[in-house]
Amino acid sequence: MGSENETLPLENASILSEGALQEGHRLWIGNLDPKITEYHLLKLLEKFGKVIQFDFLFHKSGPLEGQPRGYCFVNFETKQEAERAIQCLNGKLALSKKLVVRWAHAQIKRFDQFKNDKVLPISLEPSASTEPTQSSVR
Repeated sequence: MGSENETLPLENASILSEGALQEGHRLWIGNLDPKITEYHLLKLLEKFGKVIQFDFLFHKSGPLEGQPRGYCFVNFETKQEAERAIQCLNGKLALSKKLVVRWAHAQIKRFDQFKNDKVLPISLEPSASTEPTQSSVR
């Protein structure tokens, strides 16, 4: 069954298929020191098992454009590898900061989950109470 599945490039690499998330192999690693490199973090993670996917995120715009966001996602081949990484890395010092390692959770909402959200429209038109009256125009 595993050989039938192909890994396809994703436009947004931080989003995995629902099946992969349900298997429970994906971790969120936060509180990363800005000086830690993708390479060194990946080498550290590979000590705990086979890394299937690694997403080291950078700011896409603004004054911090091109700089690391301070967190990443990693997907291990097995749940046991992911659990071992949590046990060994959570709270460990990496350069000047203690790592925070947790299970990743899907942040994806389907459209029908939003349909009952109450959103107040923002009008760019002046309200009736701010329009000038005949007496104030003269």
